Amino acid sequence: MTNIRIVIVVGLLVLVMTTRSPAQDPAGPDEEVVTERLAYPYSIDLLPDDPAPRPFGEAPGASAGLPGEEADAFGPKTVTGDAFDRLFSTKESGITFGGRVTQFGFGLAGGIDQPVPPPLGEGNAFCYTGRSEYDAVFDLEKFGGLPHGRLLVRAEQWYGEYGNVSLRAGSFTPVVFPAALPPRPNNPGVPYITNFLFTQPLSPNWVVFGGKKDVLGSFDQDVFAGGDGTDQFVNQALIANPSFLLGLPYSFFTAGVVSPRDWGGMSVFVMDPKNRTADFMQFGDLFNQGIIIGGEIKFKTRFFGLPGQQHVGGVWKHEEQLDLRFAFSPPGPPYQPPGGGAATLWDSYTLYTGFDQYLVRYAGAQDRGWGLFGRASISDGNPNPIRYFLSTGLGGYSPLGQQRGDTFGLGWFFVGASDQFGPVPTALFGPRDGQGVEWFYNIQATPWLNITPDLQWIRPGLGAISTDNAFVYGVRANATF
Repeated sequence: MTNIRIVIVVGLLVLVMTTRSPAQDPAGPDEEVVTERLAYPYSIDLLPDDPAPRPFGEAPGASAGLPGEEADAFGPKTVTGDAFDRLFSTKESGITFGGRVTQFGFGLAGGIDQPVPPPLGEGNAFCYTGRSEYDAVFDLEKFGGLPHGRLLVRAEQWYGEYGNVSLRAGSFTPVVFPAALPPRPNNPGVPYITNFLFTQPLSPNWVVFGGKKDVLGSFDQDVFAGGDGTDQFVNQALIANPSFLLGLPYSFFTAGVVSPRDWGGMSVFVMDPKNRTADFMQFGDLFNQGIIIGGEIKFKTRFFGLPGQQHVGGVWKHEEQLDLRFAFSPPGPPYQPPGGGAATLWDSYTLYTGFDQYLVRYAGAQDRGWGLFGRASISDGNPNPIRYFLSTGLGGYSPLGQQRGDTFGLGWFFVGASDQFGPVPTALFGPRDGQGVEWFYNIQATPWLNITPDLQWIRPGLGAISTDNAFVYGVRANATF
């Protein structure tokens, strides 16, 4: 069985490599490609929602701003400016450094209102959490590789209170999701290599990738509600669809193909289901625990004469997962494997869709505006603890500070809980449908520093141990260097 899975991965890459001949031809200036983007927010998005992607010949990540954004006139984009280039001539040598430090100070009114076993905790608390990411991107062409080939190496760490108030809220989706990443709750301050990913465009229409990657920013992304929680929403429900995200490993081995097209694009990938956050390059047990396969198709739209996109996708998992009918506890924190001796199921699926649509583009700054977004999904409901999911909202550049770069978001979500939980968690924890609203306003204090007040109302999904209403409030500060 293991050999068959490995053959699937190799065969997928070989199939695409047979189309490699056009990749050696330089692309014209009008040709478009979608590869990974360095910076803002230093995450790889293999099918970004940029309504006007950069030309194939232009180096991705040349700007640290939003797609299409030019350099700000009132200062450098990063804390360090061009220090790395001046000291080490890194761009000329084919290496680009970057990173972020994000601080979270959040409080919770309500949430879990009785004693609970760890890692859960009682509500009515205020917590501090810090998170850092350090990136190095290698231009493989300058190291003797193929044109436009790149290698991303990323290290991540957290410190302070793991998860911030997320494990005290009693909700299925972490209310301060980025404060729970990387998912190593007992190791504050320890950096983990979460990405070691090769990306190779073969032509403007075919890109292959493979290596170790974190789950955020890969698919189900919207312009106004995506990323990894350090520049837009912080509630996981408004970052990506929880129906599949909460059941996926955080850092994993993967391989796949992306095909950008004039009408949109499509992608397909295979994933090793083992969480590799604390591993570096251990291939001996590759696909021993099963396999995850997914794909997505994205269509560009021009409603109201303004850009937008719609996407549909699915994820199928063949791995050992907890059978909710025989569970003795509610769903734990993300990426928690089945407990020893628990009854399990092997197959599960999630189907999802999403969209974003600009409603306003500012005169004189066509790369800036705001609009509408939405997501929906349905799953098997067992072993997936979330049967269906809905979200919608508004976001983008604020009309109050759009020249400075202020952004905002207002989103609503509904989490439909599975009705197949066992009698013990049903009696003790009362899993139920949850919902919430989040608002944030991102103040671009300097080109490298943004400060974000954030407010949330949630109806927790663990009804037997939580208040009916909980309020989350706080501030996030993000510095780019």
